[in-house]
Amino acid sequence: MQFVELKQTLKKQIDNVYLISGEDRFLQDKSIELIKNFAVDNFVDMNESIYNDENLNVQQMIEEAQTLPFMSKYRFILMRDCFSKIVDKDKKMIIDYLKSPVKTTVFVMCVDEKNDFINKVESKATKIDCKFLDEKTLNVIVPSMIKQEGKQITTNALSKLIEYCAYDLGRIQNEIQKLSSYCTDDIIKPEDVENNVAKTIDYETYLLANAICEKDTSKALKLYKQIMQQKGSTQYVLGILGNFMRRYFYLHATKDNKELCLTNFKIPDYTYRMLYNKSSSLKKAELMNSIDKILEADYEIKAGRQTDENALYNLIIYLTTKL
Repeated sequence: MQFVELKQTLKKQIDNVYLISGEDRFLQDKSIELIKNFAVDNFVDMNESIYNDENLNVQQMIEEAQTLPFMSKYRFILMRDCFSKIVDKDKKMIIDYLKSPVKTTVFVMCVDEKNDFINKVESKATKIDCKFLDEKTLNVIVPSMIKQEGKQITTNALSKLIEYCAYDLGRIQNEIQKLSSYCTDDIIKPEDVENNVAKTIDYETYLLANAICEKDTSKALKLYKQIMQQKGSTQYVLGILGNFMRRYFYLHATKDNKELCLTNFKIPDYTYRMLYNKSSSLKKAELMNSIDKILEADYEIKAGRQTDENALYNLIIYLTTKL
């Protein structure tokens, strides 16, 4: 199920095993909070156990999951940030428990990325998808969050806020708190977002990819300077830029076929929404050439032939003037 369906579902029933996945950490946190609040109605400290990479003890965790709750409907067990460290013996213990979970325990597994082990156990769990929300949903949720801070926001400012934060609700919440402090007016306007909201390096790189596709050298160099001021890793930026150009190529090749892009080429849904309908003057062959040039720039840096900043600068000049 999607995150937005979770609350209503919990009002009807609560399941014994949940698997929470998706890139939005904020939605993961909210899902965990909702499930715990519905599960544990008394003595939270005595009925809650949280396991991560620092304290994971699978045998102890399973024993706790098999223990009756203390004056509460359910016992709540959470596994998070520890799945890469689970050994085969522990995996077997977890799988055996999930085959017949205790009816008075709610067992929650929260993962950022799926692996072979998660693929094996997901059929035994109720799945909650915490991918970044689409713009339509955010257009409803974000104004409500802003209203709680005693503010309103214009439509254009809302679009900028969502894009600058790359659809990440956790970042959006942090930026709302900042805007509420800095904006003296009751209504948040586009210039307030432009002046106060920090764009992610990923988003700046997305704008850079757009400028390259539009062959706008001046705009691309301005973005290059902004990215350098953020002191991000140049090789990280090259990697992100290469991903965007590759995904632009996939959109061209599939004629914007969303299903093919999401399933065959594994483009995240929120990235597809960012790229879809963006104008591009580059042809498929030019996009492939740009990807090759990005790889060459990365090699030049690693080989010590160019400094990080010069390699990115020269790449931008080439891509916007000579492709």
